[in-house]
Amino acid sequence: MKYRFHIILLFAVLSVSWMTSCHRSYTPIVYQSLDTVLTSGRLEYYGKFYKKEGIDYDVVSLDLYSKGLGLNDEGVMEGVGTNLYISDIFVPNAWLEKDKPQSVLPESTYESDSTANLMHFLRGLDYDGNYGGSYVLLMGEKGYEVLPITVATMTILYVGDTLVLDGRAELKNRRQPYPFHYRNVLPTINRER
Repeated sequence: MKYRFHIILLFAVLSVSWMTSCHRSYTPIVYQSLDTVLTSGRLEYYGKFYKKEGIDYDVVSLDLYSKGLGLNDEGVMEGVGTNLYISDIFVPNAWLEKDKPQSVLPESTYESDSTANLMHFLRGLDYDGNYGGSYVLLMGEKGYEVLPITVATMTILYVGDTLVLDGRAELKNRRQPYPFHYRNVLPTINRER
């Protein structure tokens, strides 16, 4: 009887320790605040990407990062912070001049939209966990969260070669609006096909 009690006690202790070691507590990254100041990034030029669909505007995208997050030499994201990706910005016919984003992304106020209107950009899309369009990626040490942009406005200005961007977005699953700012030179990447 004495051994039976010890075996049951040992089994109970092992079961509890096994359950606690196998159970991973999921801590959503929602607790991490979004960086509003973006310090690095790139402008991606796609040319007349949607010409076959009858859209005769040039398309560009902004890929911006907060301090502590960015792309390494292989183009892989590393670090912790906020990535703002604004996709499918429809601009008038542009001329691509190396490292001159003003040649591609003119000064203006741009708004999110679900259509290909001039001086608008595609808002965030969520296809059952597959994200597209414009979004904020919150990269933490132990995980990430994608927050599609539902409504947004941004203003683009240039001071010399420095891009001055100020914007405000509403994000899916967030109550507070997300103000964002960028003031830096912005390299341009040609992705025209």
